[in-house]
Amino acid sequence: MQLCKLAAIEGFAHAVRHAHQNQSVGSPKIELAIAVFADRLEIEIWDWGKPFDLKAKLKEELPEKNLFSWNELGFTFY
Repeated sequence: MQLCKLAAIEGFAHAVRHAHQNQSVGSPKIELAIAVFADRLEIEIWDWGKPFDLKAKLKEELPEKNLFSWNELGFTFY
């Protein structure tokens, strides 16, 4: 249960720190929803900050020539 609390806190803090960093006080708020099921916990966080481009970040961080491809690992980018 403590790890679930930590995940929610970290996700919310990340949205505050990054998505709302340069927004004015009257900007849209961050929304948080937590749903508890018998077999899982779902945490959803919505913000209205600039979208994060995972594909571009991976290209920036990883060299073009590596020992594997992302498709071999099962990652799918849209």
